[in-house]
Amino acid sequence: MKGIFKTAALLLAAGGLLLQGCTQQRLRAQARESQTVVLDIGHYYHPQRGGQGARTPDARYGNIEECEFWYKYCIYTKRVIEQAGYTCAICNRGAAPADARLAEYGRRAGVYQVNTPEVTGVYRSKYHPNRMAVGILSADYALDQKPGCVVFLHHNSNSDNWQVYNNGAIYCNKAGTALAASMAGEITDSLFAKDLKNNGVPCGIIIRDNGRLGGGDWLNTCNEHYVPAAITEAVFLSNPDHAKFLGNEQNAIRYAEAVGRGIVKYMQSR
Repeated sequence: MKGIFKTAALLLAAGGLLLQGCTQQRLRAQARESQTVVLDIGHYYHPQRGGQGARTPDARYGNIEECEFWYKYCIYTKRVIEQAGYTCAICNRGAAPADARLAEYGRRAGVYQVNTPEVTGVYRSKYHPNRMAVGILSADYALDQKPGCVVFLHHNSNSDNWQVYNNGAIYCNKAGTALAASMAGEITDSLFAKDLKNNGVPCGIIIRDNGRLGGGDWLNTCNEHYVPAAITEAVFLSNPDHAKFLGNEQNAIRYAEAVGRGIVKYMQSR
């Protein structure tokens, strides 16, 4: 009898591994064949305090906040993606901005407001409950779309003072290294190698799989679904050269379009 139970246990274990393997193959194929890109506008808008992301230290070189920036310019990224023949969905974890102008930008771009019940609260992913983070419901929304890739639209800032030595990078999950390389290459070639000064340094690529670091569990949630994902941290709002560049309307559009071209090049290379 012991031998029968042991054999049954081994068969059950083998069946579980086979099922797991089939799920992995299905999810990998789904991401590889998907024609959908999801963009997430980082952070959220507070009715009284405005955008709650990174800001320039003061208005000396431009008064820019990352959430407000991407509400205004995400449509240019989306257009590049859609003109290449892909579907592009955009979301934000909060409610629509109280600022009527920004709300209209979001409406034109078709931004889906996730309306997280407590926008600063930590939530579990419904797909991968071991992953918890502020903003995780945006990652869940992205996975709902069965995407080929997910890009979280952000800027960076690590100081309340202007610092000229801040250089940017694309953060990514392991599944998204090729996506990050495509985006970083496009930003370097079309902007950093020209008039967006970056101290002569190309746009970097950083794999982030530590869930305790910013954005880590957004990326991990996507990675465990075999979906390439990246966070745009290529521009530092505490770098005066970067702020001056983005403070120009046409330059801001160029940057948003460069992000889109990097995504498209990745999608076409799969």
